[in-house]
Amino acid sequence: MRVVFFGSDSFALEPLEHLVASSHDVACVIGRPERPAGRGLRQSQTPVVSQARELGLEVQAPESLTPAELSGILDTAQWDAGVVVAYGVLVPPWLLAVPPLGFVNLHPSLLPRYRGAAPIERALMNGASITGVTTIRMDEGLDSGDILMHVEAPINDDDTAGTLAEKLAHAGARLLVETLDGLQAGTLEPVAQEEEKATFAPPVRSEEGNIDWSMPAENIDRLVRALNPAPGAYTFFRGRRLKIWSVQVTDVPPEDEPGTLMNMGKEGFLVNTGTSCLAVLSLQPEGRQRMGAGEFSRGQRLLVSERFTDGQ
Repeated sequence: MRVVFFGSDSFALEPLEHLVASSHDVACVIGRPERPAGRGLRQSQTPVVSQARELGLEVQAPESLTPAELSGILDTAQWDAGVVVAYGVLVPPWLLAVPPLGFVNLHPSLLPRYRGAAPIERALMNGASITGVTTIRMDEGLDSGDILMHVEAPINDDDTAGTLAEKLAHAGARLLVETLDGLQAGTLEPVAQEEEKATFAPPVRSEEGNIDWSMPAENIDRLVRALNPAPGAYTFFRGRRLKIWSVQVTDVPPEDEPGTLMNMGKEGFLVNTGTSCLAVLSLQPEGRQRMGAGEFSRGQRLLVSERFTDGQ
């Protein structure tokens, strides 16, 4: 089968690599245009564009998915199906109708749960124990097309958004090729999603990372893991923003107001929450590199009853 691959961020890298190694032919990769990134705001290629060029594939990065922008790109591709993985832009109806076998989307959740841009982060925030990847035949809605295949994956207690994305990308790479194999053979029976079971995963807003220390310790742990590696959960200390990268729930009961630091030793410290205390394991002061809690504690000379705050 000859396909055109639409992708952008790092979740799409292993699926693209696995697809290239399969019996299917990637006619072209459609990526996103270069954008300013990093402290220097230099123009930067997306991970998919960089990888596709390394693989020797034809690559295009149009500003938008309009007939004018895609004129000449897809006309000669002679493609059977479109494949969309972490592209970040809705495919317009006119384009969905172009390939004979339609568009296949690989989504990192067990649809119809967690439709939207942040299914991995939302599953972690909500304390889900099971997630997975799903392939669907795309329609005009948001992740609402008929289900082609799916596979489940457990969420471990120490999973972050980064580690879970790696697991799901690995499982999804195989599932994507199996789905295309089934479409080519005509053996797949698409199944409509159960709309009454649909839940949504909107993009994570920056302010959601601001830790409310009055929440239960388990909820804060989920938030920290959900926002690691990006954008990061954060708090404020001595008037400056402090990112919290990893914590551990303890059975130590709180002894003071939420956010108050205690047991400040050379190895680290605990933070009072709405339930038990959290041990902070790694963090990042504003303008500095990540460090262990012990290094932070020694460097800052923490005082009894100092607090992390929400910055208000």
